[in-house]
Amino acid sequence: MAVVVLALGVAAAAVPALLVSAVLWFRRRPTDVGEPTLAARRHELLVSTAALLAAAVCAGVLLAQPVTWQPATPAPGLLQALSPCAVAATFAAVRGVGELTWPRPRGEVRSAPLRRRTARTLGGARLRLMVMTAGCLAATLVGFGLTADPTGRAFPTGPVALADGGTLSGATGPYPGWPYGGPLLVAVLITLGVTGLALATIVRRPPLHGVPGHHDDAVRATSTARLLGAVQLCLGVTLGGVLAVGGMALRNAGSSLLLNGASPHGLVAVGTALALAGGAILLASVVAGLVTVAPRQAPDPATPADAAVA
Repeated sequence: MAVVVLALGVAAAAVPALLVSAVLWFRRRPTDVGEPTLAARRHELLVSTAALLAAAVCAGVLLAQPVTWQPATPAPGLLQALSPCAVAATFAAVRGVGELTWPRPRGEVRSAPLRRRTARTLGGARLRLMVMTAGCLAATLVGFGLTADPTGRAFPTGPVALADGGTLSGATGPYPGWPYGGPLLVAVLITLGVTGLALATIVRRPPLHGVPGHHDDAVRATSTARLLGAVQLCLGVTLGGVLAVGGMALRNAGSSLLLNGASPHGLVAVGTALALAGGAILLASVVAGLVTVAPRQAPDPATPADAAVA
């Protein structure tokens, strides 16, 4: 899928910029917080940067694989189509492992807010958006799979009656039918599973030693935002790419019918709308995801009043 490859190329090109911003973040040390809080922020940024580098390496390896467009190939470009989900799963896995590298709490008395954290409350709107995107992607893949021709790689356009009494039969592709949709559905499930484990690790991480509770919560929220932002980027790129490729196939099928004197039955309009929606989702996902994952200086949270000694 050329659109997915293009989007991943844009994301990979942004990696050096993110690394530069990370270096600048390290050099711009705030002085209004304690050293334990600064160390926690540096550790979180280090884990996020490691996850980003691992994801970039994964994308580079998968996209470097040759694409075979032979007729006998079940799904040309399938490996490239799976790249966004593989990148998301890699980022989430490294992010989750990184959560295990935090120093364990020390001392006999520790303070922590009397508040029960859950993945739902910590993830908030980002988590809901990610789940909604995954659901839309699954529904889109099923819809394209059910409407594809027997090969699963094209959209059938016949037989259609023509004005001169003849019939027209054919197929237009590439089209994301079951040869693509089946593996992509499995990849989405794996991505959501790995992301869920990483998010659970962030939620259940013990409080950091020497870090005030409100700063610990801020670091935890940053980790969650970067995790969900990266996964949202990859799922959005996949959804946008699938819609764009499938929409263009439908549009081409409608145009072919129109040129041959047959009624396109709204295929041109539907295909154009899907392609435009796919492009918009793809672009928005790349921009929003990179903004979320990029290292930045977050404002210090207000000190909560509901702290107690545990």
